[in-house]
Amino acid sequence: MAKVKSVSTKELNTVNDVLGRLLLAGEFTHMKLHVQSILGGMLLPQMVNNGDLDGDDPDVTKLIDAYSKEKVKALLNPEPLPIEVERIVMEKVFERPIYRRIKNGVNKESRMVKQLTPEGRDILIRWWNVNQRLVPKEDPVCVTLTEQTNALDPASDPLSSMQVGGYFSHLCRVGLKTEDARITIFERSIMRGDHTVMPKYTAPLLEAIEENWRFERALEETRKADHAKLISLRAKGSNQKVIANV
Repeated sequence: MAKVKSVSTKELNTVNDVLGRLLLAGEFTHMKLHVQSILGGMLLPQMVNNGDLDGDDPDVTKLIDAYSKEKVKALLNPEPLPIEVERIVMEKVFERPIYRRIKNGVNKESRMVKQLTPEGRDILIRWWNVNQRLVPKEDPVCVTLTEQTNALDPASDPLSSMQVGGYFSHLCRVGLKTEDARITIFERSIMRGDHTVMPKYTAPLLEAIEENWRFERALEETRKADHAKLISLRAKGSNQKVIANV
């Protein structure tokens, strides 16, 4: 094997600049993970070897360690996604009692620190395509998938499981549209680099999405009456629960 010619600091800076500008252009945002792997796994160690960076600097060593040979291999070849051996029967939420409550007016603190990456969306879509079921916000699978998406970029701020659940809600909203409209929406998002995998919708899943949408609309229609009843009970000093009138 021929000996590799040493790489100068000038050449390293040129590569860093070119890759950075291409990534910011938007067309290649889906390559972020690969570019980070190149920068952290190749350029930084070489810059340390050239004496341009302090190899003992904690910030430098943290980045180099995040993109070590073993970790980059794990990022680019992740463990297979957990797939349920038996399909979980889609639970109809209207078979469980839903208790009304009055919000106290305090705004919820946002848990979103960063947006889902294209690689993260691909993980969620692949799971969705295999399991083909609704994902309630409290579903434990959201925690599992959150851990997998966060493992793609361990050096970055983590996602919350609520964001993962929110993306499944987005897939459900798109599922309410016609097949042609769904394809158009996802083809455009793929062209933008938002993800690379096309979401799938089986007939039973589409039926479950529509059925859940009808239930949510019925729930909303009775909300004011149920809240009025709840307020009246609280005014009388009663802690009686009010079940949603659907």
